Amino acid sequence: MAHAWECCGVRTTLRDIAYRHLLVVYDGTLEGDDAIVAADLLAQREQSRLTIVVVAELERPLRLVTRWPRGTSVWNDVLLDRARADLERAAQLVEAPAELTVLFGPPNRAIPEGANEFDCDAIMLPPRPRRRLARLLSRDQAAAIRRRTSREVLQPR
Repeated sequence: MAHAWECCGVRTTLRDIAYRHLLVVYDGTLEGDDAIVAADLLAQREQSRLTIVVVAELERPLRLVTRWPRGTSVWNDVLLDRARADLERAAQLVEAPAELTVLFGPPNRAIPEGANEFDCDAIMLPPRPRRRLARLLSRDQAAAIRRRTSREVLQPR
């Protein structure tokens, strides 16, 4: 079975495209698992490099009257621990060699900047959630990422 995804509004299969380096965004969901598996198949088939990233948007310190930050260090530690756990899970899903890293900042900025920094040909995002309620509550980052990068943005279906 050939995995399919949408690229620039065109339905594409694994046989249609070859990339040298693919940036895969993992979010710890079942949809993220689908993106990892599709990217792994593509990397194995085309001998492409694979970079798996997790985006962590850390809290900024709250500064009221004093100059010292208050109350963010524990929450940021929790976010970093979750990002590390997501990377470990993603590493278990791939067979091709992959680089694993955490990007910091809002996803619509961190992902395109990461793709530029790692010199990736394309960005693969997790697909939109399949369930209606989850789809309504989730934010689709693909359009915002497409506006900020010249690289192709792929999403498995």
